Amino acid sequence: MTYATAPILRRKLAPLVLLAMVTVLALVGCSNLGEFDEEGVARQAERYYAEKYGDDARVVDVWEDRSYALFGYRSSGRAFCTMSDGQTVLVDFEDGVVGDNRQQDEVTAAYEQRFREELEGCCERLGDAGCDVASVTVNGVPLEEDGFFEGCISTYYWPEDPAGEKNGEVETTVEQSASFFYARYTGDDSFFEQEASRVSLGVPYVEIELSGADADYADGFPTDVPETPAWVAPIEGACRALLPLTDGDAETRVVVYQAGCRDGVPEDTDAAVLSDAENGKLGELSPFDDSDTGADDIGSWLIVEWFPVGKGVYVTSDECGVRLRTGDVELETVESPVSLEELQESGSLERFDEREFAPGAFEAYSLAVAPDLFARLPESVRDKGWFNIRLAYDNQDPQTGLAELGVTPGGLAPTLYRVEKNPAAEDVDSAPPYEVIAMRTETLANGFQYSEPELFADAPTLLVRM
Repeated sequence: MTYATAPILRRKLAPLVLLAMVTVLALVGCSNLGEFDEEGVARQAERYYAEKYGDDARVVDVWEDRSYALFGYRSSGRAFCTMSDGQTVLVDFEDGVVGDNRQQDEVTAAYEQRFREELEGCCERLGDAGCDVASVTVNGVPLEEDGFFEGCISTYYWPEDPAGEKNGEVETTVEQSASFFYARYTGDDSFFEQEASRVSLGVPYVEIELSGADADYADGFPTDVPETPAWVAPIEGACRALLPLTDGDAETRVVVYQAGCRDGVPEDTDAAVLSDAENGKLGELSPFDDSDTGADDIGSWLIVEWFPVGKGVYVTSDECGVRLRTGDVELETVESPVSLEELQESGSLERFDEREFAPGAFEAYSLAVAPDLFARLPESVRDKGWFNIRLAYDNQDPQTGLAELGVTPGGLAPTLYRVEKNPAAEDVDSAPPYEVIAMRTETLANGFQYSEPELFADAPTLLVRM
């Protein structure tokens, strides 16, 4: 027994020993902390600070910025230099000084004022276009209030007590942050030009609530929307006017809502809407989407326009750069590859035990894009082969044909489910053969059920009504 057991024990331990050795090697080889010229970095910081402010402040501590990598930390290639006056200078090991935080409050306020002036001009131009502006917020803060850029512009983070952590005296996860600017601000607008290639505004998130021209739809459900709504040009003009602040790089994201519809139920409807049901969205300008259509230098537009595809189903794009119109998406009644009984017996509907089904309404549909649609979409969308949509369903619509089937709709029954083959079923015996995705339990302001699926270039979406 002794001779038989020993080799087995060694074989069991060998992988553990190997793993331990690999881990140690990885920990040693992964970290490059401390591999920089600390004195040279300190001299850069002091020289920059003296030239900028005329002060002789000295560096009293250097904290090397780090990021977590596999098995340990790696240097981020930067260091925070604490000056004798309590301010901080950030130095990049390759590119030199990034900036300091001494003027962060007044510089942030200056950027806020420039941003506010452009958006106030935008509001005036919206009024000229026949739109009434109900509210404007930036990063959730009303435009007329201060602080909407606080903690957003050119912000970096480092430990609250870097000196203690560096010396092994304390291990802390508490961070402090600051905004770092290279040029000195003296109140002159030339500062913005000097800082433009360095600054990051942190992608300002602007929300505008409108009424008036192309912004008044029943229950905040846009239909028959013009090719270019009246509010588009004023918003584009403001975003282009902001480009010089960031050296021509688009950063501003704008979401437009119909006034009175965004946060709940419009006053003229009795529909019960939960707070997370998005209502009244008219459009969105995203700076992230590079496309060969849309607003080009400032991003791509999403224009919300709901259109019917039959059987009580409505569709709108939910992706910037993709504008959908009647005929771009088609709904067709098809023979279902699976029955309600098969879905129930296979366990595919176990997650929906609390839902009420309408067996008499069972019907399957294929939702697909028109054959030529993807050829007209931006290259980025063509490359990935799919885009996001929003799907709405009115089970009270006579086109559903439920009356002829003797089915009386009520609440969420019947509703539409997306049905897909479950890829996990091939490898896991207990996995159900189908993946079933329900529409949301809350509704839009007009009482329509809704969901947020994707549409693919090469495969239709299977919808089952039950």
